[in-house]
Amino acid sequence: MHKPGRLSPEEYEVMKLHARHSHDILSATEGIGELTVITAAQHHERMDGTGYPEGLKGEEISVYGRMVAITDVYDAITADRVYHRAMTPTQGLKKLLEWSGNHLDPALVKQFIRCIGLYPVGSLVLLDSGRLGVVIEINEVDQRLPVVRVMYHTKFRMPITVATIDLSKAGNQDCILRAVDPDEYKIDVRKFLS
Repeated sequence: MHKPGRLSPEEYEVMKLHARHSHDILSATEGIGELTVITAAQHHERMDGTGYPEGLKGEEISVYGRMVAITDVYDAITADRVYHRAMTPTQGLKKLLEWSGNHLDPALVKQFIRCIGLYPVGSLVLLDSGRLGVVIEINEVDQRLPVVRVMYHTKFRMPITVATIDLSKAGNQDCILRAVDPDEYKIDVRKFLS
């Protein structure tokens, strides 16, 4: 997991054993339910049968295995790893959509996106006022109007006083234009999440 480069084919085969080992360990552990065993065993299975450890395809994969596969992929691609730089939450959602059908269950991918929102918590967004804000809370009623913490003005290219804005509140004049890559402005969004 911490190797800084690509795994060799032999190393990759060893790494893939974790799903089978998880199944075996959990199966032998008293008090662990079947649902836990199934999801641990199937989180790397893919709709087209290219996953592992069993190479299950489509409906052969439990709905729980298909759900956990989506969250596992999203977590992996939106987290910094030794071997790759994290994607933004919005880039991660686009990848999930790209991989739905062949690798991931398309209906469950759409449901996942509905659950975490168009602009997931941690997304950096550009408002029509020119300010940048980090999404700190999604709006379940209207995903286009989350709560954001603004901290930078793009027109003046400088930090501004940090403020929290609920885009759904009456009288608010701002709206989201688009998601932004934090690297474009060298902003560490983690600083604004707590």
